[in-house]
Amino acid sequence: MAIYIWIGLLSLSVVVSVTIQLMAPGSGLIAIVSGLFLVVGGTLLTTIMSHSLNAVIAMWKLVSDFRKPTADQGDEEEESFRRFLQAANFFRRGEIRPAEAVIQRISAPLLRRGTQLVLDGFPRDQVNLALQRQIAEDRDHLRRPADILRAMGGYAPAFGMLGTLLGLVQMLFGLGSGDLASIGAAMGFAMLTTVYGLVLANLVFKPMASKFEQRGRQLISRRVAHLQAVMMLCDRQHSELIREMMDEASANQDIQQAAVQLKLVASQ
Repeated sequence: MAIYIWIGLLSLSVVVSVTIQLMAPGSGLIAIVSGLFLVVGGTLLTTIMSHSLNAVIAMWKLVSDFRKPTADQGDEEEESFRRFLQAANFFRRGEIRPAEAVIQRISAPLLRRGTQLVLDGFPRDQVNLALQRQIAEDRDHLRRPADILRAMGGYAPAFGMLGTLLGLVQMLFGLGSGDLASIGAAMGFAMLTTVYGLVLANLVFKPMASKFEQRGRQLISRRVAHLQAVMMLCDRQHSELIREMMDEASANQDIQQAAVQLKLVASQ
């Protein structure tokens, strides 16, 4: 672990050194590029140092998965639950083989696993415990990317301030020469890095973290509803009762989502 920290510190030193070299010519375009290089590069390197490269890559993969259209996810969810109800009807009538054939086409992982455990004859308590553990693991798995994004939202302004200090130092060095173009470029660099840090933190990383947390809560709510459906399957309850429970859980989730949206609008 220590070697990664040293590599990260060396990389940060390279980023700062390259930024200073890019500032030297005094071009406005170069000041813009070097400021962005410092803030973005420093934020990414610090994030990798504080977490890990694998965690950052996994975070971006999850974020890209969550960008899938919700309509497609809803259709896939509905199809999985329709097949689950078919399996529930077969199981209720004691037809195990047809039920096993149906659950192979269920895409929802927890719903498929829970149904398979029930069909394999596991006791209700063991099925409940296994699915609760999976939900807890999924909750932790979804919490890490949001934590990384919020950490990046804290690092970006810090590197923006670092760029501001570097720009001010460069500007002070240029006072003796009287080169107004160089002084102006250094001042522009100082201001731009602050803007970059604030924009990345408040318009990119933190909103992404909030959105990810919201989608994560929705996903966990669906997993809990799936757990309840599997428990009703264990009790051999009628498929219509299971559907009513899922419809009620979906309605409650929509109400909670609307309340969150209203709260966000009111806070703005």
